Amino acid sequence: MNILLIDDHFCVREGVALLLRQMFQDISVYEAQNVDEGVAIARSKPLNLVLLDVQFPGKDGLTGLSELRREFPCLCVAIFSGLDGRKLVYESLRLGAMGFISKTVSRPEFVESLRDVLSGRPCLPASAFGAGVVKANETDAQAGGSAGFRVISNPHDLGLTPREFEVLRWLVQGKCNKEIARRLEIEEQTVKNHLRPIFQKFGVTRRAELVVRAYERGIVFGAPEVGN
Repeated sequence: MNILLIDDHFCVREGVALLLRQMFQDISVYEAQNVDEGVAIARSKPLNLVLLDVQFPGKDGLTGLSELRREFPCLCVAIFSGLDGRKLVYESLRLGAMGFISKTVSRPEFVESLRDVLSGRPCLPASAFGAGVVKANETDAQAGGSAGFRVISNPHDLGLTPREFEVLRWLVQGKCNKEIARRLEIEEQTVKNHLRPIFQKFGVTRRAELVVRAYERGIVFGAPEVGN
């Protein structure tokens, strides 16, 4: 496995590289201190994953993300940043990132996030959901706030069946098919069967695209009900 780290902080690169070598056998970790250097490495090495910071002197990480996706459309790129605001997370996904990993996560969370990204599952920090998890004593207005989001409680508002609605609510929380199946007490194949029409109704082909589309439409979900 070949992984490229693009980060202008030497200590961050060294620490993450050490952790990656502990996680994976037969791994090669390449390091770049800016976007242009990273793109040059991507042109010369067969890569499985790029971990890309956002803040750089000069060309920023989102610009680098666009360049990498344009030149290497099949390359898996994940943003790895200390900034994890909702808008930044979803803009990264919109530009083609396979996930967004916050630098504030614990070691187990970092390992799990990497596995999600490498498995093709959207990986998002908790900050991306914000009002998406509604507390029992919150009203819809309190949850939605003034940020242009609306809490959806009726599946028909999205053109979904009740079960498709439940699957979607867990999916935008970053849950994999197996976990969704466990929480809804259904078979994993049943989850996959529900995902196909959900993708069609939202006009997307990837899980990350679905999460972005929900965000762009201002959709906020209340806390899913287990086994409902």
